[in-house]
Amino acid sequence: MLNIVEVPDPSESAQFPEMGLLVPVPGTEKNTIVMEDRDGGDVQRLTASEVIFKVGAQTKFKDRKVKIDLFVTDARFALACSSYDKGGGHTFFGGGGALFLDVAVNSVSKVRSKMRSRGKMLVGQVRYPWLRRVGSSPKTGFGTHEKLYFETSVKGGGMTTLTLWLPNNVSAAQVAAEVAGRAARYRLATKNPDGELRQTLEALTSVKAVDGATNAKEIQWHTLPGADSVDETSARLSPATV
Repeated sequence: MLNIVEVPDPSESAQFPEMGLLVPVPGTEKNTIVMEDRDGGDVQRLTASEVIFKVGAQTKFKDRKVKIDLFVTDARFALACSSYDKGGGHTFFGGGGALFLDVAVNSVSKVRSKMRSRGKMLVGQVRYPWLRRVGSSPKTGFGTHEKLYFETSVKGGGMTTLTLWLPNNVSAAQVAAEVAGRAARYRLATKNPDGELRQTLEALTSVKAVDGATNAKEIQWHTLPGADSVDETSARLSPATV
């Protein structure tokens, strides 16, 4: 989900040989990623000032007081940060979350090794087939913040959580609802489910923000049924219409 990767020189191609994989390729501008056709034409961009990534109860990455750009697309939620804490000694590819951090790492690294680098960037994404729950908690007073949460599961067991601090003039509840709606539409177009699963996903396509929390520690969740564990097969899911 999170990784620090080389930023390609503008003269280099960022096309990957593995068709179907959706990977977070750093853009040539600061705090950007390369968008694909399946990301759609209505990409919403906002910022965060802190990020925490956990596998179970273990914190794999944490950075504070930074400017992280966030992207809500039709296919994924992504982030990019050029000025991350490079001296933090972070370990991404260890423990049960290794696969989650970059499913396509082998294929991607082969291409990146051939590209001229313009430095490194922290990038990450939550592909919508992986998303189990997306949630929010509000700013309720001094010292609290609007927060956004993403929850997925790793193949073989284990949970992962991505937490982001949003600006206080941005409603985390509204962002969570937007992500839930887009993820539901992607899930419907990818798997064409039927029965109760279809009904639940269809209802989520027009879900409203869940407000009303009075405690900053109280998370309001949108649950997306039928989520895939994080693995390479689910990383290749792509609706024909996206």
